[in-house]
Amino acid sequence: MMDINFLFIIGSSTTIFVEGTKEGGDMLEIKRPNRSSWPERKWPRVAFIAHALLDGYLSTDLIGRRLDEIGRNWPKDQENPGVINWFSFPAVPPDGLGQPVWVDFYIIPVIALPEQKGKASLNFLDACADGRAYKWAEQVAISAIMEAKSDGVHLTVGWGALTKVATRHGEKFLEENPWVKTYADVSTTHGDAGTAALVLETIRRAGFQKGFHVAVIGANGAIGDVVARALPDLNPESIMLVGKEGESSGRRLQELRARVFGGSRVEVHQNKSIACHEHRSDLVIVATTGMDLVPSEIPSGALVLDMTTPAACSEHHDWKKNRMVLTSGCGQFADQVLPESFGSFGGKILTDVGAGGHHVLWGCTGETIARAIYGWHGHCVGSKIPLTELEWCDAHFQALRIAPQPPVSFWDPLNWSDVHAFVERVHAKTSVQVPQLAFAFAGNTKPS
Repeated sequence: MMDINFLFIIGSSTTIFVEGTKEGGDMLEIKRPNRSSWPERKWPRVAFIAHALLDGYLSTDLIGRRLDEIGRNWPKDQENPGVINWFSFPAVPPDGLGQPVWVDFYIIPVIALPEQKGKASLNFLDACADGRAYKWAEQVAISAIMEAKSDGVHLTVGWGALTKVATRHGEKFLEENPWVKTYADVSTTHGDAGTAALVLETIRRAGFQKGFHVAVIGANGAIGDVVARALPDLNPESIMLVGKEGESSGRRLQELRARVFGGSRVEVHQNKSIACHEHRSDLVIVATTGMDLVPSEIPSGALVLDMTTPAACSEHHDWKKNRMVLTSGCGQFADQVLPESFGSFGGKILTDVGAGGHHVLWGCTGETIARAIYGWHGHCVGSKIPLTELEWCDAHFQALRIAPQPPVSFWDPLNWSDVHAFVERVHAKTSVQVPQLAFAFAGNTKPS
């Protein structure tokens, strides 16, 4: 549990002191432009908390540029990375739908995985294992909560990427800080129902018809679990639930199998290298982080929806031969909802943060914003997501015109017609040869 000693605000930054080993406590400083110039900060607020992804991603490059802008470096091993206010912006719903909100996107400047150290010697996944990542995430959340309390506004906290692992999908944060559950002006969500809702809508838009075969890799995870339970509504002939090896994983797969209702045949498998081949999957949904998936593990002619952050499918493999991989799980906001895009960055308006193009954000971010817009109060925590939460996101995303991100395959933008043509060949059960993608890069998705 984190004890707050005191909070004070001076000009261009917010400073919070938290109990620590040093005399007077450890100081967390969040630098941002003069707060008095933003009357929108009196609106209900979102604090979305995440970390850097991998070296080479556009988002990671933008984070590095923000660090340079405020005179900071990527942290070194064993150093408390602190936090940066990556970008901030207003989200304004169409007339008659909810309330306008102010969004602060916070980044703990640590890259995701150990094999991609690039910018720094720290990585978030290892820090999850030893408890440091939880402390970092908790510190940011408490800082945002106390600032919102000082400003007299309601705050919705969203957990992004591996902060979900660090906080056990928000459960640990509430256990360590029980006062948050009784504080009416704070809500929290892991946002995974939003990601799942966007993936299911992507399947609909791709044109899959009744009778297809779908595999979910990472079915024991929070998103894989809820997606698997929702899939029968799309009328697949069969659903393959794929998890890790081991007795515990096998038991959980069987338990999930019993909770997938509908007319689809449901199977389980614990070896991703052969599961999709044995199942003859037409569609493969990848929903587990920290894993690599290679083309030889996927049947020829299959569409792969990779919703993992960072991605499980690498462009360094030859995916474009007889298979199509789409980045999935992110949502594109209507321009009307983002009147100032994602704010200014380096003196320019920021429209692309590396989530998949113009006004695209990660699904969990989208859910957090939508809940704040509609004045939702509560806590969506834990890895078992009720289908009602997915249905809530689906309905409210449609009302706010938050749509699945435009189709992108390894940074190359596609049209939905390209996806439809591929899926039609899947349904026809013919040999599919996907042409080499020759789409000109327009600067909206490729990492720098």
